[in-house]
Amino acid sequence: MCFFNQTPSKTVKRRPPTRLKTLSRGDQMRNLVGGLLGIVAGSCSFVGLAGLLAPEPAYPEPFNTIWFILDGSWALHSTIPSIFNSQTAIVYLLSWIIVGMIIAPFSRKGWNTFRSAVWIGAFLAVFALMSQLLKDPSFWDVTLNPMRNYAIVYQSAMSMVASLFAMISALPITATIERVRRTAEPPIPEKIVTVCQCGAVFKSNPLICSECGATLRKSDD
Repeated sequence: MCFFNQTPSKTVKRRPPTRLKTLSRGDQMRNLVGGLLGIVAGSCSFVGLAGLLAPEPAYPEPFNTIWFILDGSWALHSTIPSIFNSQTAIVYLLSWIIVGMIIAPFSRKGWNTFRSAVWIGAFLAVFALMSQLLKDPSFWDVTLNPMRNYAIVYQSAMSMVASLFAMISALPITATIERVRRTAEPPIPEKIVTVCQCGAVFKSNPLICSECGATLRKSDD
């Protein structure tokens, strides 16, 4: 007769699959719109604060009508090397503070605000590249500019880093908006207890008493 050493099987508890918090389509659109409006407002603010004039020669039509956005974006994308200039630092800081004020209503507290900054960096890189190509079409010719791809990557990286300056005002404003929104919400009751005239106690808010059939509240409450 064979005997087997049987050991009791252990029950393995499997963890429930973690649900990743996905960004809703509404939040994505708010971040995108906020980023676009923010960089447009920031570019216009820089042009106004710095007192820039329309470039000569002008941009080709119809881009000459948005020269202030293109020139402002070109200036803002070089924030990192220009912020250390004492004569222009205040203009750059004020422009980015305005950008942060614009994106704050379109963002939520926390990492959602940084998603708006990513959109700012993307739009800033596009507008800055448009400005350079419209002023110097030969920039795109690799034979004349063999470092074109490197320059584009460098400009995009500088735009992404520069967009973080918008957090100076965006983070405090989004935190304040979230705090005001929470204080405006009605407080959650600690517990719900309903007592019928017959003495039955319910830990809920039923329409009708299950013991005596009395109406406890109207259905439209």
